[in-house]
Amino acid sequence: MKDIILIQGDGNYTLFHCSNGRRIMVSKTLRDYEKLMTENSSFFRVHKSYLINLTYVQRYDVKGEDCVWMKNGQIISIARRRKHQFAAFMRQYLGL
Repeated sequence: MKDIILIQGDGNYTLFHCSNGRRIMVSKTLRDYEKLMTENSSFFRVHKSYLINLTYVQRYDVKGEDCVWMKNGQIISIARRRKHQFAAFMRQYLGL
């Protein structure tokens, strides 16, 4: 789990983006993995299609662009209704 940068949902499929550059496609929904991964406090669902590992967050902006920049170069949008919860979760995760 520590090597997973983010998990992307695409209908009935889920795509895992790993730190070594590998991508793994699985025929389960993102919701199935959300239940498993959010038990680990470093994962957060920022959008209906994305579950991110907070250890790979380079920076985030919840007051302007509402995006998360990941260390692998991907930019993920934060859903409007999740941005306040995400900001609070990041403050707790970072110990601020």
